[in-house]
Amino acid sequence: MLYQAWENFVLKGITNEITDLVNPMIMSSWKRCRERKLDPEVLMTSRLSEQEVKIRREKNRGLIKVAKPFLEKLYQLVKGSGFVVLLLDYEAYVLELLGDQDILDRHSHFRVGEFWDEETKGTNAMGVVKIEQIPLQIFATEHFSRVNHWITCSGAPIHGANGEMIGILDVSGDYRQAHAHTLGMVVAAAQAIENQLRLQAANAEVVKSYNNVNAIVQSMSDGLISFDDKGRITKINPVAINILNFHEKNYYGKLLQNILKNEEIIQALLNEGRSIADQEFLLDRGHQQAHFLFSAQPIIDHQQEVCGGVAVLREIKHVHRLVNKMVGARAQFTFEDIIGQSVSLIKSIQVAKDVAPSMSSVFLLGESGTGKEMFAQAIHNSSNVANGPFVAINCAAIPRDLIESELFGYEEGAFTGAKRGGRPGKFELANEGTIFLDEVGDMPLETQASLLRVLQEKQVVRIGGYKPIPVTIRVIAATNRDLKEEVRKGNFREDLYYRLNVISITIPPLRNRQGDVLLLASYYIRKFAGMLNLPLSNLEPKAAKSLENYYWPGNVRELSNAIERAVNLAKGKDITLEHLPDSLQNPILCSKNSFNANDTLEQVEKEMILETLESVNWNISKCALLLGISRNTLYRKLNKYGISIPGS
Repeated sequence: MLYQAWENFVLKGITNEITDLVNPMIMSSWKRCRERKLDPEVLMTSRLSEQEVKIRREKNRGLIKVAKPFLEKLYQLVKGSGFVVLLLDYEAYVLELLGDQDILDRHSHFRVGEFWDEETKGTNAMGVVKIEQIPLQIFATEHFSRVNHWITCSGAPIHGANGEMIGILDVSGDYRQAHAHTLGMVVAAAQAIENQLRLQAANAEVVKSYNNVNAIVQSMSDGLISFDDKGRITKINPVAINILNFHEKNYYGKLLQNILKNEEIIQALLNEGRSIADQEFLLDRGHQQAHFLFSAQPIIDHQQEVCGGVAVLREIKHVHRLVNKMVGARAQFTFEDIIGQSVSLIKSIQVAKDVAPSMSSVFLLGESGTGKEMFAQAIHNSSNVANGPFVAINCAAIPRDLIESELFGYEEGAFTGAKRGGRPGKFELANEGTIFLDEVGDMPLETQASLLRVLQEKQVVRIGGYKPIPVTIRVIAATNRDLKEEVRKGNFREDLYYRLNVISITIPPLRNRQGDVLLLASYYIRKFAGMLNLPLSNLEPKAAKSLENYYWPGNVRELSNAIERAVNLAKGKDITLEHLPDSLQNPILCSKNSFNANDTLEQVEKEMILETLESVNWNISKCALLLGISRNTLYRKLNKYGISIPGS
């Protein structure tokens, strides 16, 4: 009956009364073959060249490797019964086959590289599976080509891990030897191949994930340690090994609590499931110290039990570097930023450049406003620790009872109000960089002793602590006081003076820098005009003469303020005398010739205060305004020089 149906439809083109006799899927295939005008009496051959076969097999190497054992098992079930087992790619090219020699000799189209597409071979299981992507069996005369009527084909698609069809498994042979369960065996084998592919893909993903995680761990800038539910180390990256100053072989299986010498923290992690954030550790490692912040997170399993943890170690110097970066502890100025052409300034700059590369202490002497911090920053940026922090501290601006904690830090609970976890001092933050001690002459005597100890021993002990912390620091100190006189009076330690005063550099006051005033004025006019988005102003001759004749007790800082005011008021027009501060319009204050060149700074300052007070009829507010200082500062100077206000 089936052959009659094939003969009527395929050979004679008769469609009436045969539809019910033929599987609809087979009928659809026959129709497609007729539409393509395939000859049912001729079986076309389409085979890849050896080179093309090699390329296609290489492309499907993974599929072949997984499927081959299953092909061999399947063949063992049909061996000797005239069958062939074929593995094809998703386009229906034969990649691999196993078969009895008699069927291979009888059917020359069962060859590696042969194309079993429906368009070439007509209706066949492999070609129809390619189209329908479902398991099916094509029996004898269901084949479109008469040449294939003696075989039965059972085929099933093979899907990859992502669900796409990547191949076809087929068993073909003499229809008289076909078994009712042949298709079931093929389907089972195809599913087994798919399962193996999925398992392989899952394993590959696990390996990939592990390698990704391992690469991340190994490349982290922080130290990382994983440990099990007993606290035993299971993994550690090179950074953590370096921070802890141990060899890798000493770590695995070791108890982390023994290494940290802190059982409480690990037990809090494992027994209570608590997280640890930024706990500071300072561990002795022979001749070295391990100083780091420790953070850890417990790992919870599917039963909500702690099964281990992960710890992150951050080397304290890297933390300090980040803190310094955030708070701006960086040196901005270089020697190129110091403006001036006077002989006295050039000489000071040259000395500073010469000593910058060494780590010797530098002592900067000069009046307020001469640019001591600019010199300090320039020295730092030309030194061997230029990449390190630049930490500046004004010793006169910190309350007496806080200066030691600011300089040297403190441990938790060291005093009332101490922050939890303690706090590093400026010396720790400046490690591997430069610390600039401005107004060091105002440092209390008791702090001077602590500072001397740090400079001599090159290590810091925090207030309330006992462990010394090594520091490598370039020290630059500055003062506007006569420290020799302060030593004589007993206000400054002589041993500290000589420890700081290894290389002294005197920065000349602006009044002694011939030709620099107008040079600086021009620079500040350009700077502030740019900041205020105003046209450049010119200095009128009277204003320029006033700038040149002025004594400049506030030095460069005072000049900068004066020009900023003038640029704001002139708004791009010429800067006249009226745009300058009142002190520059006062002939008494403007005349630097009224002072003796041999006078000390204190003598000059006292004389200037007296003359200014007299010029404003002893009005404190006006005097302070003219001098560019606060009323409190003026009162302090009056007390210092023993100046009494008439009638008070």
